[in-house]
Amino acid sequence: MGDSQAMKKVIYYFSGTGNSLHAARLIADQLGDSKLISMRRPFCMERIEDAEMVGFVFPVYEFDAPQTVQDFIRELPVKSETYYFAIATYIAVHGKCFESIEAILKKKGACLSYARAVRYVASQCLVYPPFPPEKIMGPISERAIKFVAKEISLRKTKSCPHMSLLTKKLYPIVISPYMRLKPEYDTGFYVNEDCIHCGTCKRVCPCANIKLEGGKPAWLHHCESCNACGMTSAPS
Repeated sequence: MGDSQAMKKVIYYFSGTGNSLHAARLIADQLGDSKLISMRRPFCMERIEDAEMVGFVFPVYEFDAPQTVQDFIRELPVKSETYYFAIATYIAVHGKCFESIEAILKKKGACLSYARAVRYVASQCLVYPPFPPEKIMGPISERAIKFVAKEISLRKTKSCPHMSLLTKKLYPIVISPYMRLKPEYDTGFYVNEDCIHCGTCKRVCPCANIKLEGGKPAWLHHCESCNACGMTSAPS
């Protein structure tokens, strides 16, 4: 695997609506000599023995890193001497996302060297219109990511931001009820007669949560609510 032997920097990303992919691409451009790999199911565990720097870029769901991201890192071979960084895209509360990633790496004998949350446009497109407006938030997010990439390129360390006391108190009240309903996230998803049986929704789902039945999507109830499939819908 000549590619893997030459690899020096790897950035794993999870993205539904594109925020985290945008951030990962900007960081890769700034770092140079970087390979982007999606943390999508089924997992593709490429050998990274020679990577001197490994990053994880992901959105925040329910005050945490997506379950798919956490499962991916649990299965990923790691090395104690590698510089690991984690960048979370979010709008309001990063919650315990970095604590979760840090705990997984620590259990595997590695450590999280750098962690930072960057605000992006809220993009739960099936629930509400994106906000703040992209024209306002886009340049702010881009500047922040470029600053982060500069710090990472210098191999700076930044301790993992922990959940605030207020967020800890809010978690069982606000988030726990949603977590109990997680297997039902996709029960309301459907397609109408406008579906053209193209299978795009299945291909873009990063959680392998869609199968095709008679050419139409059927959801399998392990949804992350990432909205990737919803983004494939277009007005007629």
